[in-house]
Amino acid sequence: MGWCDPLPLVSRTPRHGRGVNPPSRTSDVRRSTGHTAYGLYAHVTWHTWRRIQQVRAADVHRLCDAVLAAARRTRVRVHAQAVLTDHVHVLISYPPAVALANFVREAKSESARRINTARVDAQRVRWCRGYYAGSLSRRDVGAARSYLATQFHRHPDRIPG
Repeated sequence: MGWCDPLPLVSRTPRHGRGVNPPSRTSDVRRSTGHTAYGLYAHVTWHTWRRIQQVRAADVHRLCDAVLAAARRTRVRVHAQAVLTDHVHVLISYPPAVALANFVREAKSESARRINTARVDAQRVRWCRGYYAGSLSRRDVGAARSYLATQFHRHPDRIPG
């Protein structure tokens, strides 16, 4: 499984490097701009085309870097990611003015471009149309992080290898 950490971290996951970043500090939980305070969180996931297991271990860091780049461009904060061979989970927070569809479009297109550019064989990564996004309350963020952290236990056959 691929875990991507937007912050420097020492923890490791089986066979794949960096682990889930540490829990957010309270100063990271709620953002404020002027007279507006917000705490919007979402669990976003998308799949490969026809759920074909296309993501390889070498693709994990490219995919995670692409998601983080898309987050920077669209003003989204990535709290955790889990990458499996046929789907991706991302836990994010975002300001009210941000459209999640823009973030997902950027993340999917940039990750496919980076992975496919780096591959020497003809097998290309293709994402399915659409995505799932579920909103979370602040108190559910910890449970969602745990859910993402246990993806390699839930899907041991889908760990990129």
